[in-house]
Amino acid sequence: MFKGPYKQRLWRKNNILLVGLILLVVISLACFSRQSINNSEAEENRGGTSQKKPLPQPVVIIDPGHGGSDPGACQGGVMEKDINLAIAKRVAPHLKPLQVYLTRDKDRDFIQGGVYSKAAERQDLEQRIQLANRYKGELFISIHVNSGVEQLSGVDIYYDPDDHESSQLAQIMQQEMNKLPGMTVRQPRPEKFYLFEHLEIPVIIVETGWLCHPEDRQRLQDPDYQEQVAQAISRGVKRYLAK
Repeated sequence: MFKGPYKQRLWRKNNILLVGLILLVVISLACFSRQSINNSEAEENRGGTSQKKPLPQPVVIIDPGHGGSDPGACQGGVMEKDINLAIAKRVAPHLKPLQVYLTRDKDRDFIQGGVYSKAAERQDLEQRIQLANRYKGELFISIHVNSGVEQLSGVDIYYDPDDHESSQLAQIMQQEMNKLPGMTVRQPRPEKFYLFEHLEIPVIIVETGWLCHPEDRQRLQDPDYQEQVAQAISRGVKRYLAK
C-alpha cells in the first residue's frame, strides 16, 4: 500500500526508536553479563582465599632438663635446672611460626610427691615423653648442662645411634653451635639414653656448657650467652626442618 510522506516519516521514526530500543537492551544485557562474570570471579577469589587453609606448622618440643626437686648439676651456687629453663624460654620465640611446646615453663618436676630419687627420675622422663606424644611432637630438643672434671668445657651434643634423623639433627646443631664465640663444640656423640629409647621422633640432648669449668659457669649465667645459645638452637632446628 502506498504510504504518504507523513506516514513514511512516522514509519522511519518508529524504526529508529525500535532500533535504539534494541541497542539499549543489547548494551544493558552485555553490561549485566560482564558484571555477573566479575562478581562470579570475585566470589571465586574470595571463596578460594577463605577455603584455603594454611599448612600446619611442625611441632617442636623443647625440654628444659631437670627442675623442681631435681636441680641437676650444681656448682658454685649455680643449679643446672635454672640455666636449662632460661635458655629454653629464649628458644621458643625464635622458632615462630613453628608450633613450640616446652615440657616445663617454670621450676617444676614431674615426680609424684616432689621428692627426687633415681627411681623418680625415670618417672619424670616418662612424663616428658608423654607430653611429647600428646602434643604430637615431630622433633625433641632436650637442653642440659654438663658437670664433672674441671678441665672440661664447651658444648656437647648427644643423639640416638639407631636413628639416622637424630644423627643428622645433631650434626646440623653442632654446626650452628660452632658459631658461638669462645666455645669449644665437640663432635656429636651417640648414646643410649632413656629418651632416645622411648621417643620415636628425632631427639637430641644439647649440653650447653660445663658448670664445673669456671669460665663456662660464668658464661652460662650471662643472659647474652643464653640468648646466643638459644639462637643457635633455633637455627639448627629450622635448618633441619628445611632440609
